[in-house]
Amino acid sequence: MWYWILWGILAVWTFFDARKRKNNAIGWTIGVFLIGPIALPIYFAKRNLKDKEIREGGTAWNVLKNFALFWTLTMAVIIVAGMMSAGEVIDDATNGAEQAGAIIGAGLGVTMLIVIWFIIMVIALILGFFLKKSSIVEKGPTGQLAAQKPVTP
Repeated sequence: MWYWILWGILAVWTFFDARKRKNNAIGWTIGVFLIGPIALPIYFAKRNLKDKEIREGGTAWNVLKNFALFWTLTMAVIIVAGMMSAGEVIDDATNGAEQAGAIIGAGLGVTMLIVIWFIIMVIALILGFFLKKSSIVEKGPTGQLAAQKPVTP
């Protein structure tokens, strides 16, 4: 369950970032903690932009692009945690046959996780490329950050 630690760290970061950008800090923090790889990409696609920040491609493209990044990060943490757990099982094995079985099982488990990661990643990126709208360019500041910016003549 190492991914909960990752999502907790990202949730804390999201809280402070959302407060600075005048977004719903509590809501986004809870969302990132509970469903990290889904909520955080949506946050990045919807958050208010600061002055001189640019977001291109439209909401769907930004959500799917960021999902691919955070899905990769989450799966990397899950795979490393799984390998650490498998290492403990291998150490606890009493004979060579048990160790060999544990190694084979760990290899199959890691392979399965990599295949799951790859399939979901490819689907997200292909869908994102089809939904990308290069004509959409958002320039900061946006949202409540734009409302507070003083108008200069």
